Formats: sequence, structure tokens, C-alpha cells
Amino acid sequence: MRVLGIDPGTSVTGWGVVEAAAGATRRVASGVISLSARASLPERLCRIRERVRELILEHVPAALSLEKAFVSRNVQSAFRLGEARGAVLIAAAECGLGVFEYAPAEVKLSLVGYGRAEKLQVMRGIALILSIEEPARPDEADALAVALCHLRGAKLRALTTLPKGRAGSVARSRLR
Repeated sequence: MRVLGIDPGTSVTGWGVVEAAAGATRRVASGVISLSARASLPERLCRIRERVRELILEHVPAALSLEKAFVSRNVQSAFRLGEARGAVLIAAAECGLGVFEYAPAEVKLSLVGYGRAEKLQVMRGIALILSIEEPARPDEADALAVALCHLRGAKLRALTTLPKGRAGSVARSRLR
């Protein structure tokens, strides 16, 4: 399974593609979409949408994952984040790609076992899981982290989901 993780932002948007195959997890590609501060907000949002579409078409992921939005102290920052997320969501919808969202604590918990882990701990966890050097950019690391979170969740869902037709027979056997 291949997953595209996105860390949206109106200045820098991180992205990472990870893949699980034959019991191994690897980074396929990752980087950032740097957006010019001189460009208008609509131009930056358009660039995010275009680049995410290109990444989807180039890497053909099975899913796109990103962190759930949250409002901290700066409401204006939350609005900007929401606009960048909107550009990503539109790109995914245009390509018919399913989107999965995870809370920041859920991402940290799945990678390092602690939902309040520091950014450095998460970056080291990513490096260990993917057998790579730590990502240079925090936005790239966040994108890889959310992609890995989805992969790990997908593995767990696959292990805990019964094949069609088996659910009824298992339930009936428990009743006997």
C-alpha cells in the first residue's frame, strides 16, 4: 500500500510518499512545496492544489493522509491552515483519492508510542522506521509522519477485519 502524507501550509507544504510491501516500509519520495511570499494567497492555494495533483498522478497512492486541523492561540493561522487544507482536499477529490485525517497526538502515538512526543522524537522515529537520515525539513517530517500513521492503522485494520462471510459464522460460534 502506498500513502501520500501532506502537511499543509500557505508558506511551505510538506509531502511524503511511503509504501508498505513485503513486510517492509520505505520512503518512496518526500519534499516540500515552497510558496512565494510575494504571491497572493489565491495563487499559493492554486499552486498547492496543482502540485498535490501532480504528486498523486506521479506516485499513484492508495490514500492521502493529513493531520486534523486544530485551533491553538492564533485564529488567523488556523484560518490559513484551513485554506491550505482545502486546496489539498480539492486536489484529492479531483483525483478520486480517499482522504484520511489523524489528530496530532494520534500520529505521535503511532510512531513513537507517546501522544505528546516532541518534534525531535518524532523525527528520530521516522528515521528509524524508514531507515533514513532524519528529514531536514520539519514540514517534510510531519508529512512522512502522517503517512506512516495511516499505513500503520491500515495494517491494524487489515489484521482485525474479518473476511466477508466470516463475521456471521464467528458470531454464531461464540453463541454456542
